[in-house]
Amino acid sequence: MLTNRLLIVNQNESACREMADYFQDSGYNVIWCTEYDEAVDIFLKGKSKPDVLMVDVLMPGRKEYEFLDKVRNFSEAAITIVSEDQKLDSQLYAYSKKIDDYIVKPVPMPLLEAHVEALMRRTSHEKKKMETAGALSIDYEGRKIYLNHKALKVTAKEFDLLEYFMKHRGMILSRDKILDSVWGYDYIGNYRSVDTLVKKIRAKLTKEYPYIRTVYGVGYCFDVQE
Repeated sequence: MLTNRLLIVNQNESACREMADYFQDSGYNVIWCTEYDEAVDIFLKGKSKPDVLMVDVLMPGRKEYEFLDKVRNFSEAAITIVSEDQKLDSQLYAYSKKIDDYIVKPVPMPLLEAHVEALMRRTSHEKKKMETAGALSIDYEGRKIYLNHKALKVTAKEFDLLEYFMKHRGMILSRDKILDSVWGYDYIGNYRSVDTLVKKIRAKLTKEYPYIRTVYGVGYCFDVQE
């Protein structure tokens, strides 16, 4: 079960599909559209509201910002702008509309994903101080893990990995993805770091709570059947 939704709005349908496909392949819960009115309806009528809104803004028009004004009237979703317009006054104008991030194209997709993930991580922390999955609970502010209401002794990296699993519950996560997100892109190491840490966490969860499932040839999936 994914806990965050990404809404992509781009008037170029092929570009919108390409971006949506990339994020879906990375395991994100993605919805997309090419019309601003449709995007507003998603916020107003959708059962699950988007947590992050990514809007491709054309240059030099600013009609997109009228749409963002509408969104801000009823949503606190994180907003990121992607645009070829790199002028300072354009970026300042965008931030005056209460956006959260402004990215100048061209931008590599992995970097764009890093921006989105940072926004999702922030919004998740703002929405929840404590989150529970089965017998496991995580206190984001206190950086503590509880199993059946009893605190587990975990290292800082074990907490980071469990937090990452919790935020991507139900997603199949490759070892590469885990290394980049938990250890960092500049980490010089290999898959053994991931496997070793997962083994330690599994031992602390005990066989009674097999929440971390191995996906052979790929990586891991954190899931709790409730």
